Amino acid sequence: MRLKIEKMGINGEGIAYYQKKPVFIEGALPQELVEIKDLQGYGTYYKARIEKIVKESRDRIRPACAFAHRCRACSMMHLAYEKQLKAKRDILAQTLMKYAKIEPSRIEEIIANEQPLHYRNQCKLPLQMEQGKLCSGMYLPGSNYFASVKNCVIHDPLIETVRKEVLHILNKHGIKAYDYHKKSGMRSLIIRTFQGKCQVTLVSGEDVLTQELIADLLDCEAIVSLWQSINTVKKSVDVFGKKMIFLGGAKQLRFLFGGYRMQLNPRSFFQLNTKQAEVLYQKAASLLTGKRYGTIVEAYSGIGAISLFLHGHADQVIGIESIADAVQNAHAIASLNHIDNVKFVCGDAAEELTYLSKKGKIDLLVVDPPRSGLDYAMLGTLLQSKIQEIIYISCNPATLGKNLDLLQQRYEVKTIIPIDLFSQTAAIEAIVHLKRKR
Repeated sequence: MRLKIEKMGINGEGIAYYQKKPVFIEGALPQELVEIKDLQGYGTYYKARIEKIVKESRDRIRPACAFAHRCRACSMMHLAYEKQLKAKRDILAQTLMKYAKIEPSRIEEIIANEQPLHYRNQCKLPLQMEQGKLCSGMYLPGSNYFASVKNCVIHDPLIETVRKEVLHILNKHGIKAYDYHKKSGMRSLIIRTFQGKCQVTLVSGEDVLTQELIADLLDCEAIVSLWQSINTVKKSVDVFGKKMIFLGGAKQLRFLFGGYRMQLNPRSFFQLNTKQAEVLYQKAASLLTGKRYGTIVEAYSGIGAISLFLHGHADQVIGIESIADAVQNAHAIASLNHIDNVKFVCGDAAEELTYLSKKGKIDLLVVDPPRSGLDYAMLGTLLQSKIQEIIYISCNPATLGKNLDLLQQRYEVKTIIPIDLFSQTAAIEAIVHLKRKR
């Protein structure tokens, strides 16, 4: 069967139509004519695979990664970068129109990533045995099929260097992949890098690592912080286990970011694209230029990076975060930078915001929620509050659109700025500035 691809889906797949239902085809591009196979129905839509591209898009390019077809993590790598940007803005526009009736013309031009390859500052890779050796790779989307990956062009080059060094050392010491029955072996490798320094975490079973192995790892020039995480949960959403063991080097990974001194524990969240994260936060702060606020609250504040960028615009900034370790990390970073008008509280975002609203006036709220967006409790709190302005930073157009549909009852959308943080993928960040209606 031949189908013409009409547009691109939110996950970067091509969308055609058959029997008046959408057909999602991974790897297909708009305006291409493709022969499909394995057509499967899912009620209101179909999925299919490409058998052959009959007519190829002029925008199709050869992927920069030889393993792109194996790991399938970069759903747009076969599309020219300038066309990736257009496709992402279109996806955001279509989604906001669908859920919140926001006209596409109100969305600003997308801010491009100056470095669309080699930008990712962290990897979290599962480990398996292949031909008797421990190797790293990816599980294919929606499956348990492990595909080893020899090299990744999205990672910072230092991550790739250190990844190969660590695997060489683990294999030299005879380390095996995790065995669920024995609860031993190596499960995942996590590497985070900033400014030429790396923090490495080995996620394992109940293994006691030898001092010889630890010493060999710390001999790697770039590794300045080494940790082990014990995770024996069979089906674990979190890569990390609850037990963390410091093995050597420095406990935190320290670096400069936007003029601020930062320090991260292994579990601390940080945006995966360092340069574009700075652009994102600076752009959010620029919306406040020339203004002075009494109180700014940042919900889902993590380690408080956004709070640092906004602290000069307010008498006080209060961050709300549900993870205690992140709150401690945020306090330490504020102290490290001698910033005394920022504080952080640990608790549920909606509950703490309700309490703070009753305690005093909140002039501006900044939210950067997970992909699931704002929950009903948080939305209810905002609609009942008297907060004058909201800056909503989103990584999911669908949940952003649904949230804005409700928030428009009380707030007017003033600015929408898309930013490309995750080049070669369909993911897109957006900053939305809202003001309370009179």
